[in-house]
Amino acid sequence: MTRARANPRTDPRWVAARYDRVAWCYPWLEKLFLVPATARHEAMTQLMLQPGHRMLVVGCGLGRSLPELAQRVGPTGRVVAVDLSPRMVNKARDLCARQHLDHVDVRCADMVQLRDPEGYDRIWFELSLNSFGDPQAALQQAWALLRPGGRCVVLDGRLPPRLNWLTRRTMPVIRWLLERTVLGDPDMDPSKEVARAGLTHQLRWFRGGTWFVATMEKSTMRS
Repeated sequence: MTRARANPRTDPRWVAARYDRVAWCYPWLEKLFLVPATARHEAMTQLMLQPGHRMLVVGCGLGRSLPELAQRVGPTGRVVAVDLSPRMVNKARDLCARQHLDHVDVRCADMVQLRDPEGYDRIWFELSLNSFGDPQAALQQAWALLRPGGRCVVLDGRLPPRLNWLTRRTMPVIRWLLERTVLGDPDMDPSKEVARAGLTHQLRWFRGGTWFVATMEKSTMRS
């Protein structure tokens, strides 16, 4: 049974409105809350994408990762990217159109409600698990959509576990900004939600335990 958390900032409508508001300045927010390049590289490595793979990206945002993903799956593969924010989706679609990524399908959708009988070889939560009111339900839905032998990779972050004096003094401002931009629940530890979902996984931390990559393979799910 999943554990739903009553947090209005993780309501899908609130999340969509939040990202709609920041879509215009999201590139600057990405620089402000910089995801380590090593963490992104690890996520891409763990995906183990191959030509012909069918992939789902959960929380595609502006679509900056879509060109690389499309290149890795090749013209015989397919990338389905979902996001709750209509403005983010429109920008991602524009990017795909400019780069002629015909095998990328960008949708404005809630992945928890997604139904796709074809399933996916790879699923990537791209800095999005933190915005789910019930992250365990999202992970279990991903598992249901994953084909046998498939992989699910989560790239996400949390508040720094160890604070220096400057961070402690500025934490109220940091929390206020995070809640209204990129983190629906700053107190949530997405890595623990992966464990609570009952999925066998491997975990790697980056930048002092602030960012992490979790990797799950369908064949290793606990009974």
